[in-house]
Amino acid sequence: MKKIFTILVTILLLTNCQEEKTFDLKITDSLNGFLKDKSAGDKFLEIESFEIIKEYTVKERKEKVNENTLNAVRTMNETFPSPDILAQFEKEFEFLNKQTDETAIALYEVKFVVKKETLINEEIPTDYKAMILNDKDLSVIFMSIFKEVSHH
Repeated sequence: MKKIFTILVTILLLTNCQEEKTFDLKITDSLNGFLKDKSAGDKFLEIESFEIIKEYTVKERKEKVNENTLNAVRTMNETFPSPDILAQFEKEFEFLNKQTDETAIALYEVKFVVKKETLINEEIPTDYKAMILNDKDLSVIFMSIFKEVSHH
């Protein structure tokens, strides 16, 4: 009986450990989900690779995303409707208001590459940038084409 119990506990532990996704896999899944939701056409863009190019603390983001900036975006949205930008600011503002550790990572800036063979049109770029909240889902709140800028 003791052996059966030990075997069951071992199997349970191994199963639970395997279900926990790695950080990299969570980011890839989040990016893939965002792309799938936003993509048009019959092909699905697939992530080839990504790298975190900057991490922002809660304190840094609270200086940029606060009540004043959120109200400014809301006002701008009345004249120039931009629901995606408004949703980005509202989601980040809501997330930041729940954070108590000012030194914790709030946001990841990620550069990623999509597989060329998943593109519908050869003119579509392969390099993108995303802003990912450090919430439980690693939510993508912003995505754009990545352009390398030289500082001469």
